[in-house]
Amino acid sequence: MPTYLLEIGTEELPADQVIEAQEKLKSLVSEALTQANVKFEQVETMGTPRRLACLVKGLAPMQSTIKKKIKGPPVKSSFDPSGKPMPAASGFAQKHGLTVDKLGREETGGVEYLIADLTIEGKSSSSVLAEIIPQTIVQLSGQRLMRWGSSELRFSRPIRWLVSLLDKEEVPIKLDTLSSGRITFGNRVLAPGQITISNPDEYVAKLREAKVLVQPVERKEFIEKQVTAAAGSLKGKARQLTGPLVDEVVNILEWPHAVIGTFSDEYLALPDTLIETIMVHHQRYFPVEDSAKKGLLPYFITVANNDRKEAEPVIKQGNERVIKARLADGKFFFFDDQKVKLTARRNELEQLTFQEGLGSYLKKAERIAKAGQWLSKALGLEAKYAVCLERALELCKLDLVCNLVRELPELQGYVGSWYAGNEGEPPEVVAAIASHYAPRSTDDPIPADLVGKFAALIDKLDHLVGLFAIGRRPSGSSDPYALRRNAQGVADILIDGLDGYAINILQLSELLLAEMKPMIGQRKGFDENKILNDLYEFLLLRIKANLQQKEIRREVIDACARSPQVLTDIPDLLARCRCLESLLKDQACFPLLRSAIRIGKILQTDSPEVVDPKLFDNEYETKLWQKFEAEFKAAANKNEYEKAVRTLLPLVSEIDLFFEKVMVNDPDKKKRDNRHGMLNRINKSFAVVGDFTKLSALLP
Repeated sequence: MPTYLLEIGTEELPADQVIEAQEKLKSLVSEALTQANVKFEQVETMGTPRRLACLVKGLAPMQSTIKKKIKGPPVKSSFDPSGKPMPAASGFAQKHGLTVDKLGREETGGVEYLIADLTIEGKSSSSVLAEIIPQTIVQLSGQRLMRWGSSELRFSRPIRWLVSLLDKEEVPIKLDTLSSGRITFGNRVLAPGQITISNPDEYVAKLREAKVLVQPVERKEFIEKQVTAAAGSLKGKARQLTGPLVDEVVNILEWPHAVIGTFSDEYLALPDTLIETIMVHHQRYFPVEDSAKKGLLPYFITVANNDRKEAEPVIKQGNERVIKARLADGKFFFFDDQKVKLTARRNELEQLTFQEGLGSYLKKAERIAKAGQWLSKALGLEAKYAVCLERALELCKLDLVCNLVRELPELQGYVGSWYAGNEGEPPEVVAAIASHYAPRSTDDPIPADLVGKFAALIDKLDHLVGLFAIGRRPSGSSDPYALRRNAQGVADILIDGLDGYAINILQLSELLLAEMKPMIGQRKGFDENKILNDLYEFLLLRIKANLQQKEIRREVIDACARSPQVLTDIPDLLARCRCLESLLKDQACFPLLRSAIRIGKILQTDSPEVVDPKLFDNEYETKLWQKFEAEFKAAANKNEYEKAVRTLLPLVSEIDLFFEKVMVNDPDKKKRDNRHGMLNRINKSFAVVGDFTKLSALLP
């Protein structure tokens, strides 16, 4: 089966666009071939900063022949009384390349229609590719497009060449003034000449000979191996070998080569996180830590796009000069900032806007400190935690006006914790100032310290409430204010970090919104109830997603997560979910679960709750009621939900007999209401745990 190669040669693409474009190219090519009825086995995409490539393997030589029926106009409006075709019939036939006598007839819904039976012969895959690939390349364009020269074509970066081969055959592709061929180019510095590709099978190997590792997986393995070896030669261990730094480095070069650089050990007096941030975020270096002591060593590893020995000293020297200047700036700001105490910077927060319409960071700091006081009181926190939480919330935003954070925004929180520690603040406060931004990314864990968890929860919820209140909710994939990340952080902290505390998110959100209301209450369209309800639904989606990751089934979550009251007590939600999961794993409980589902489905929202035993007129309802009152023991606390539900197991036979022998919807309204009342009372004993009707699909 033939293999097709497409290569789009460009000027250097940003690292994130290399990753995104490969995924999009695979999707677009697969979709286009499927829609064109061209069969294939696999689509593989590759890329470097200077090229995006696609290999379609197992491609069918021909497009599949298509047979289809197309319905035309009704027969009665297609011929005159003498049987002569009218324009409706002749036009339909002509449109599909047929004569009227070749049209069929078919009846649908009592009406007879003309039918065109078409057989569309497939074209060669080469001609199909020539049609669909130019459209695919145009669709591949991302954001911030550009034009170049006199071309009208728009792409993320200028396109310089195209390779389009189906086995040994060139598939002609034309984009504006650019035509495809079989010529590609090697590494810009190490092998800048032209390379002729005879067929797709030799593409990867020929580029490797020209100092280009076109497959990202191979480049990543190469980088990890080289960096690990370089760190080992220093008797150290490389940091940041997992995560976004590696992915970025992989996509900014074509032929990786690790180079070791050094810096003065005087800078090791600075916090490790400060040094590491300068290396990683600004220079894309891999820090090296002492394998035994775990502290940083005065080395870094940079990955160059050049492996020539004569170039290595120049690369090393240039990078050492840059890191020296960066570290010198960091050192200056670190010590210069501390000439002024954190608390003395409080008024400067008034000049720093949190969000337009939500006031300054000083207002935010005051608001979250007040929320911390409320939460401490509501939960009855120990005095040491309550005091530290309030203090941490008072101090946690003060480093935003420090010069070091202005220079390195990634260090917000860390800088405040360093300065607070040097000023003698309690360890709990110091830790919380650093951790209250966590999780900072999808790879970052929630805060490890208790005060930090509370502080992070309040800070993130304040951010969400405020942005929802001024109408900055995410739309589509766009989320410029990181609301999804903040909401996921709230969900993760509640479930994974504070599952021993019944935090009422509803009341906490209302408190925060009330503090913001003087600033935004006069905004057009301000609707307090809608703001909060939209926020609760937003949070519930993340809470449900977290629970599903813990292998709690969707039906169980839906049964227990009753919106929005579930946000008043997450530990209770967890206890009820675990109860249902446990019951569903015990086959002995299946009859009881079926009974609960049957009772729940028969009841209406307005079913009465009053039960009068005097109205019972048969033994089956009497026995059911008496046994229910005798057997059921309500849960005393969250740990007894399962025990309480299991007390209803002896009722199963009585419930079955009741439904078999008793007419629930009796014509006599008093009897009907009384029976519904009894079922409602029994159902409420199940409803304490959840809506059992949601579990139907989980039972055999």
